[in-house]
Amino acid sequence: MTECTSPLAFCVAGARPTTAHRRPARRCERPLLPHPSGRALISPLRRARLSMTATDPSVASSEGSRGLPSVLVDILQRKEREVQQLKADMERAGAEHPLRKRMAQAAAGNICSSTAFSGAIRKPRGTVCVIAEIKRQSPSAGVLAEVPDVRFYSQMYYKAGAAAISVLTDEAFAGTLDDLRTVVEHQKNYRGNFPGPCPVLRKDFIIDEVQIAEAAEAGAAAVLLIVAALGREKLQQLLQATERHGLEALVEVHDEAELEVAKAVGAKIIGVNARNLHTFEVNLDVCMSLIERFPEGVIAVAESGIKETTDAWRLRDAGFSALLIGELLMRASQSVKHGANAYESSYNQAFGIIRAFQSKGSVKFGPTTLARGYGMNEGAKESLGYLEM
Repeated sequence: MTECTSPLAFCVAGARPTTAHRRPARRCERPLLPHPSGRALISPLRRARLSMTATDPSVASSEGSRGLPSVLVDILQRKEREVQQLKADMERAGAEHPLRKRMAQAAAGNICSSTAFSGAIRKPRGTVCVIAEIKRQSPSAGVLAEVPDVRFYSQMYYKAGAAAISVLTDEAFAGTLDDLRTVVEHQKNYRGNFPGPCPVLRKDFIIDEVQIAEAAEAGAAAVLLIVAALGREKLQQLLQATERHGLEALVEVHDEAELEVAKAVGAKIIGVNARNLHTFEVNLDVCMSLIERFPEGVIAVAESGIKETTDAWRLRDAGFSALLIGELLMRASQSVKHGANAYESSYNQAFGIIRAFQSKGSVKFGPTTLARGYGMNEGAKESLGYLEM
């Protein structure tokens, strides 16, 4: 099954482009309530269109003629409603609301910055690490795994050597902020160990600073910012907000135009999603092509379509520092419960996949079939980025 890690990409995975998918976005956009001050409101959806077409010619040629994917239009509209509801709740709660306090502290510059996420996933050339994801389901693939307790995955990912953990908090993926809080709290058990606790990424459709404040309050070390959902102006604003709240941002791009936007706003961690949001095809060659245009010092993360160990090694050799893996690990972890025999039931394939992806191996001399099994059980347990004797 094709691996797809972006929350946006999962919504469209397996879909086929139709006329409906390409309907004009204006037919989907709902008007927003007027602002109490009387100022006109511009939705993130419209702001993304204006920013992508008016402020960056290279993006205008890429996105302006095609418009946003209809699935993204629908998601942004839902997120707008969620943000409005959250802000209304904050208004009713008054100055004592935790997020209001957090926003005030950030505005005053009273929050210390952290580089826990970038520090965990930045690897030397020729070395790769895994950002392991917790995701119960996706709108297209349905239920991926039974997750009665996210601490099971938090423990497994840590012991397997994952550099960081990504947690879906969007309702379409059956995720919640409580999942993120639980993982953050569980990782505290590894303080004083080497390596230390895994930093946690909030994986969601971030369109407003209040969502960043939510992530920080829940203990996240980083958030995902999707260029296709924001445009240049809004991306710049949210990147600055992320820094004010002491977090880092994984900025996701899908093509060269979006990469130019990410570079222009000074993104320090850029993820290339190999899924085309208009054709829904996955092509790892997109990752291979775009990384050649990465600025020096920017951390490169590969997302989607990573199915075999040789895929991981190929991306590693191209210069990617981290691989964000979701559906593949969630499905593989179910072998613990659904193995055909006692041996299979006792062996967690997800654990082995992480070790294999990070293992020292050669694309040239590696196998083309059953590649996932290679690197799992090396005698010295030596893997790129980690050495356990």
